[in-house]
Amino acid sequence: MNKYIILSIVVIVLGIGAVVGFTGDKDEKIINRKSEPQASASSVVAINSHYDFGDIDIFGGKVETGYVLQNTGDSDVVILSGGTSCMCTEGVIGDLNFGMHGSSGKVIIPAGGEKTLTAIFDPMAHGPEGVGPIKREVYLKTNSTVTPEIKVTFAGNVIKN
Repeated sequence: MNKYIILSIVVIVLGIGAVVGFTGDKDEKIINRKSEPQASASSVVAINSHYDFGDIDIFGGKVETGYVLQNTGDSDVVILSGGTSCMCTEGVIGDLNFGMHGSSGKVIIPAGGEKTLTAIFDPMAHGPEGVGPIKREVYLKTNSTVTPEIKVTFAGNVIKN
């Protein structure tokens, strides 16, 4: 008889655990949906979307340029993630730092406001023989229905001085 009582208790505990686990997952999904920013009808434009560094000394260290991003709408736009086209390139906007493999975190460009996106290029990333013309992209994913992705580019010519 003790076996049946113990077995019954185990079945009840497992049943309660299954119900709590199922409900917990559902609640977690609801919480995650609430934390996602709502879509924005505002647009973000890059004032200058391309920059040419000209000649870049391979031994001169990292070079960088900034792109002013302007929210032309009446609602905030949230930068959801960022990425670059190559490991030699990094991006920074607000507290969000990212590279080729993306990022985590969010940055808000307020309605009518601006933020500067900085692109950083390391000419030595491809080794001492990595000379010649380059063209790289930096892109941002947003919650904007008008501009869901923002892309800026830069070019240059890596040389040995």
